[in-house]
Amino acid sequence: MLEGWLSLKDVPAEGREFSFETNENWQEFIAEFNLKFKILIPLKLDLTVLPQKKGFWLKGVIQGKVEFACDRCLEPAIISFKEYFEFFEEKEPAEPENMGESLLRFIDSHYELNIFQLIWEQFLLSLPDKKLCQEECKGLCPKCGTNLNLASCNCEKTTGDPRLSIFRQLKLKSK
Repeated sequence: MLEGWLSLKDVPAEGREFSFETNENWQEFIAEFNLKFKILIPLKLDLTVLPQKKGFWLKGVIQGKVEFACDRCLEPAIISFKEYFEFFEEKEPAEPENMGESLLRFIDSHYELNIFQLIWEQFLLSLPDKKLCQEECKGLCPKCGTNLNLASCNCEKTTGDPRLSIFRQLKLKSK
């Protein structure tokens, strides 16, 4: 798993701000999870850590730029993102089986934050569910495969699910 530990030993009660710009080899983790995109510029994280009685309040912003294949037309698309986040990380998880999922560890009488894991998680959460080259992307023709953003085709247009086509001929009697 991805590890890079940040000591929280000297974080004052009013909190501390950290900035990271990482050129970490993220592509190997992208390949490990079989994700289909490429990070184009180093990921940048601005983070504020606020110590609390039972943990740490983490808030910040992550930004970067990725390239991926459009979900509709498969053309290369580039997206820039800037995503804000805010959450509480407990010093000790309530459930012992969740110990491995924590971003914190206690070592040498102080807490450390796994900053690389935090960056990776926030990066994945910042990516859009539907990756499009443009909002108006028309996609590919399902019959001939023509990119409908670049050209039109002469294929017969079908509407709806072909398995339900029998119902299109159904006539209902009105009372």
